[in-house]
Amino acid sequence: MTLYHLGIDDTDSLKFGCTTYVAALLIEELIKYSKFIDYPNLIRLNPNIPWKSRGNGAVCLRFHSDMSEKEILDIAMNYVEEYRDHKDEKNQPGIVLLKGEVPKCVRDFGNRGLYEVLTLDEAIMLMERMGIHYRRINNGRGIIGALAAIGNLLDGDYTFELIVYRRRELWDEKRFVDLNSVINFDRENKPYTFNNIDYEEERLLITPHGSDPVLFGVRGESPHIVRMALDYIKFRGGERWVVYRTNQGTDAHLIRKYTINELKPYHAVVIEGRVSKKPTIISGGHVIFSISDGTGEIDVAAYEPTGDLRMIVIRLMPGDRVRIGGGVRLLDNGKITLNLERLEVLNLLKEISVNPICPKCNKSMKSEGKNKGYQCKKCGRKTRERMVIKIKREISEGIYLPPARSMRHLTKPIQRYGLEKNGWNEEVGEFYGILLNT
Repeated sequence: MTLYHLGIDDTDSLKFGCTTYVAALLIEELIKYSKFIDYPNLIRLNPNIPWKSRGNGAVCLRFHSDMSEKEILDIAMNYVEEYRDHKDEKNQPGIVLLKGEVPKCVRDFGNRGLYEVLTLDEAIMLMERMGIHYRRINNGRGIIGALAAIGNLLDGDYTFELIVYRRRELWDEKRFVDLNSVINFDRENKPYTFNNIDYEEERLLITPHGSDPVLFGVRGESPHIVRMALDYIKFRGGERWVVYRTNQGTDAHLIRKYTINELKPYHAVVIEGRVSKKPTIISGGHVIFSISDGTGEIDVAAYEPTGDLRMIVIRLMPGDRVRIGGGVRLLDNGKITLNLERLEVLNLLKEISVNPICPKCNKSMKSEGKNKGYQCKKCGRKTRERMVIKIKREISEGIYLPPARSMRHLTKPIQRYGLEKNGWNEEVGEFYGILLNT
């Protein structure tokens, strides 16, 4: 049997469809003739790409099969054509099929797809050079994500997601998933599930809102944990389910450290520096501050949906050392700013230097000019020393994140710190099923 890696991307739009659903149907077909060597992989790529449809997720299926490359590509093409959004001209599905082991150049391409902006020409040139077969519809921009998904072997940290799909006649209907049953599932299995409930607003985070096949998706640390959701959660209209191994909740996109003068629009970056301008609240409740690292200065924005994270940001002071994870945004005026996703306070300013106080008059002394010292304007007393005073800070050093409802798929929640995995070589368990009478 031959080893294959089948990547699929961009079968959906903002209004319709779902790439993972096409993958679920493909699994049902391919599993008849193939042996999967891994759980289906759901790879979230750079979330800052402006032309992404929704979560910028691509799928890779890895399996041994006696089928030919043409047979596999034909099957995949048929499902993609049937279930893609034909009404959206921006819909540009891509299918990539790699035979054998994944070469380093493809792994590198996949890794860069987590934080850079990759081009269609680059993907095509790489596949032509390596003899990788692909199919594309319309302009086929989806081959970028499909190839990147193949290149992401999830050989570092990873999590799992159980996705339950609903019957086609219900795609335009309101979803029924019982909130209390999800809360029960989440509390019973903590800390091994994450980002399923926003407890602050008592809001479900596992259900999308569009006219698409997904009923709900539950995130957790193991296949066993997420499959338990089928026993805990009360729902209606389910058709089938799939367990994906994924890079969600791993900070996989925040792995490249940049200097400010290296930043490019739409990249996912980590930068480190000192707060250079005091945080201010602007219209809409957003908080803006600046940091500098010696190579440049950039504004950082904590937008209103980041919730209480803004209350941490507003307490920063010039001189505080921070590490920022986020996406580079291109403004209408051509400048760039950084959208805050993760704040790590490395070192807080504990004391500040101010003009000295005259011990006789108890008044602040005035500077006489650069390197000329200070003088009390009332009594004439002079000194060359500034005064150092300790300040009380209302925040602590550590990592701060937005609430779960505002996190991106890739952002690693606090509860996952210490639960990271390193590589995968486990047996593939049950990952697919049909639902009856739901």
